[in-house]
Amino acid sequence: MEEYSLDFKPILRYMDAIPTEHEGQPVFLLRDPIGIIEELVVIPQNIAFLLSLMDGKHDLRDLQAEATKAAGEIVPIEEIIKIVKFLDEKGLLWSKNFEEIKNKAYSKWFSYPFRPMAHANQAYPLSASEAKFFVEDILKLANPHSSEPPKILIVPHIDIKTGAKAYAESYSRFKIPEGSRIIILGVGHHLDLPFSILTKDIATPFGTVRNDKGGIFYLNKSKKLEIFPDHMAHKLEHSIEFQVLFLHHLLGDGFVVLPILIGPLPTFFPQKDLVEKFAEGIAELLDDSTYLLLAIDFCHLGLRYGDPFEVTDKHINRALEVDKTLIELTSKASTEEFLDKAKEVAPMKICGLSCLFLTNLILQKVDLKGDFKIYYQQAVPFGKGSAVSIVSAGYHI
Repeated sequence: MEEYSLDFKPILRYMDAIPTEHEGQPVFLLRDPIGIIEELVVIPQNIAFLLSLMDGKHDLRDLQAEATKAAGEIVPIEEIIKIVKFLDEKGLLWSKNFEEIKNKAYSKWFSYPFRPMAHANQAYPLSASEAKFFVEDILKLANPHSSEPPKILIVPHIDIKTGAKAYAESYSRFKIPEGSRIIILGVGHHLDLPFSILTKDIATPFGTVRNDKGGIFYLNKSKKLEIFPDHMAHKLEHSIEFQVLFLHHLLGDGFVVLPILIGPLPTFFPQKDLVEKFAEGIAELLDDSTYLLLAIDFCHLGLRYGDPFEVTDKHINRALEVDKTLIELTSKASTEEFLDKAKEVAPMKICGLSCLFLTNLILQKVDLKGDFKIYYQQAVPFGKGSAVSIVSAGYHI
């Protein structure tokens, strides 16, 4: 244990904490949302308060003092070191050990010939036959219509069963020609960059969807863009995976995808020139056989999302109106108008605002004349006293 001096200040990496029981005792399962650490790490709930102190500001003596205060008796420093060492060995702390674990995880990721399914047998069935029935049952929820496929499609990325009606209304309209390219803008929930392009093919229950190597080559060589700055962000991200499931069922193997995770809107501003160049590159790819798909959710309101209130009908009506306004601004507003509205509605916690803003930039660079049509809107319950608004919509030219 000599490797930890008493003035060592541990820093815990961001983790999902899932409360549960293990061998009759209340515990937290710590899960790496990025997937660098694949193991679920179990810790007793009664020591979880120490994790909040592992912020690079408190040394081991501070942790011992807080543990002693909570226990009502002296906690030996050896016990604190034991906890810190355990977390470090599991790769949960920012440390030299984690860097070694991360390098191994990246090597393993690069060895895969395609992106494996991360949410099969959880969000949707793994077997092809069961997945076929699963998707077809959802598509049956769509109302009858005869509209032409949109050039730009908006579809949720929320749990598929929860947002089934919106998925159905979107994908029942997306019967596009064979040989099409689909540029997917998904939300990078744990991405700290403006964007990251997946360069691998994508596995689904129906086989493998081909990546658009030509589009990647163009953005990389012609536009001189660093298109894959964060590979690992794609490993567990569901926002694109859910869309590829529907697309592969609908279109078979006769299409390619250019899957792009988009980071939070604040990551755009320090790299304004890069974002403009990226929007320009995507706009130049939007030929007659290319479609743009936005995999986004909208307002997140209520107790689950840090609001001091339970969601009411008034909140829901406000959310649906905000969603409609943002979609209209995406196709018609200037950059400044869109950002002014984005700032105004920031408390609504819109998971996809950056995708809408990027689409706004793209549409300013292409000669596509049309309007968004909203097919379906809903605020779905998602946690006690909470809701998420979702939209099915398309841009028709």
